[in-house]
Amino acid sequence: MRPAPLLLVVAVGISGYVMYQKSEAERLAAELALPTNSEGQAALEVQRLSQHRKSSAPAIDNASLQSAPLDLPRRWSELNDQAIAALEAGELERAVELFEQCLEGQPDQLVFAKNLAEALARLARRGLALDAAALPVSLPMLERATLLDPSRQDLRDLLQRWKASVETEAGFWTDETAHFELSYDGERTELLKHGYAQLTRLLEEVYDEFGVTLNHYPVGHGDPKLRVLLYDRDEFTKITGVGHWAGGIFDGTVRVPVADYSAERKEIERVLRHELMHAFLRSYGGTSIPAWLNEGIAQRFEAGAAETRTNQARQKLQGQTLFPLEDLVASFTQMTDEQRISVAYAQSMVMVDYLYRWYGDVLVLDLVSGCKAGRTCSETFRARTALELSVVLSDASKE
Repeated sequence: MRPAPLLLVVAVGISGYVMYQKSEAERLAAELALPTNSEGQAALEVQRLSQHRKSSAPAIDNASLQSAPLDLPRRWSELNDQAIAALEAGELERAVELFEQCLEGQPDQLVFAKNLAEALARLARRGLALDAAALPVSLPMLERATLLDPSRQDLRDLLQRWKASVETEAGFWTDETAHFELSYDGERTELLKHGYAQLTRLLEEVYDEFGVTLNHYPVGHGDPKLRVLLYDRDEFTKITGVGHWAGGIFDGTVRVPVADYSAERKEIERVLRHELMHAFLRSYGGTSIPAWLNEGIAQRFEAGAAETRTNQARQKLQGQTLFPLEDLVASFTQMTDEQRISVAYAQSMVMVDYLYRWYGDVLVLDLVSGCKAGRTCSETFRARTALELSVVLSDASKE
């Protein structure tokens, strides 16, 4: 996501890039204190699950997931624990299956209904994130989740937005290129007469550029084309649920509001580049890239000189209290204070700029690809440099 006004600024510092001679697997195993043999890994898993079983607290930091009541037979508690562990591991289909068994065996247990609702909602979101055309499959899952847990206002709001998307986009016109599907209201004559040719050309040019930059091309080998949808502002707000500060969003589909194409052409190009980089990053690094890294890279590759935008970001951060990195993991759309949103974007850009300048683009891409392999950015950074990632924020803030 990219803020509509130019919201940038942050800090910078110095550190070395240390390369080890060990293999990546050995380095990471040593850094994480993990055994490299399968028996050791199995033992750790058993230990982790047994520790979880002893706790009556939610298995993960999410209020919607709960442990089974203590007065239930142990069988259902253990099955619920297994389902939560599967959810933690990203095995969403398995988690749904196990929660279904819990609810079928104990249909009056609200805990199991709520847990199943959360698992279904995550599976629905992931399906749509991985394939923008998966809404017909994801929508019924989300509908069932809202029925299982009517208290989840967030799920009801999301369901309403998804239904609005289906209704709004039903009559859209679609132009296809080698790598894109560009859809918009067919009654928008300024797009039909002029915009679509310029936009489809721009999309393909950016695709080639970003493909070279990341040495990765999302479309190919049977992968679906990237979807780009253009709305008027009211439609965009209704469907995305984000504030007026947002110039665009990527949620598996690139969505951009367009009021007057001719007047907004340069701004639309900036936003499209930003959101397309999000699409490339998700394809390259999966869905676990922290927001600060995701947004920092996306801002860096907008149109125009990155140095100028980074300097503006540094100015924006002057006198501001910076976020700890752990507070910049989730999407910035979850924030409500627009001033803090501005700081978050600025801090992300400055920190990513620091990483590029002092550690190089290979290290930055390692952080991204590490997320897809299940490593945190801190783990990857420590394995590559023997330093803590927090030092980057500290050094960057002193520049």
